[in-house]
Formats: sequence, structure tokens, C-alpha cells
Amino acid sequence: MAFKISNLILQTGCQKNGNTDYDFYAKVEKIYENSAFVTITHYDLRDDINVAELQYRAVIALKKMKPAKPTAGEAKQLQAVSAAMLAE
Repeated sequence: MAFKISNLILQTGCQKNGNTDYDFYAKVEKIYENSAFVTITHYDLRDDINVAELQYRAVIALKKMKPAKPTAGEAKQLQAVSAAMLAE
């Protein structure tokens, strides 16, 4: 699967040794050979501390990502990241 900068993706298959415990949505900022630098846009509230520690950014393996957008129901349940959160 080819990703482009600004694609909205879903990070899937979180591993126990990963930085988050639940799936999240993110925007691709930069693509590397086997991974991508992403800015988290929506995440599970149970991961609030982990996502804040990452400063709402992460490097994710391309094989762990798939293109996606949060559904209306998911968007209500997930925490959206605001510009003020990114500025902290």
C-alpha cells in the first residue's frame, strides 16, 4: 500500500512493547523507507497519557498502517487533537 503525505491513516495492531495500547488515527507527515512520521489526530482516551508523552507524534511501520477515517460514531468516542494540544 502506497501512502502519501497528508493521508489520514489508522495505526493498527499495536504491540505490547509499543507506545500506545489502543489504535489511533493520524496524518502522515513524512515517509521513510519502511515507516512514516505521523501526527496523531484522534486517539482513545485511555491512551491520553501515552499520547501526550509522544507529543501527539509517532513513527509507525508502514506495514502497521492502513488508510482510514474515523466514522461519526468513532469520532464521538475518540479524543480529537486540537492545535492547542500540539503547541504544548
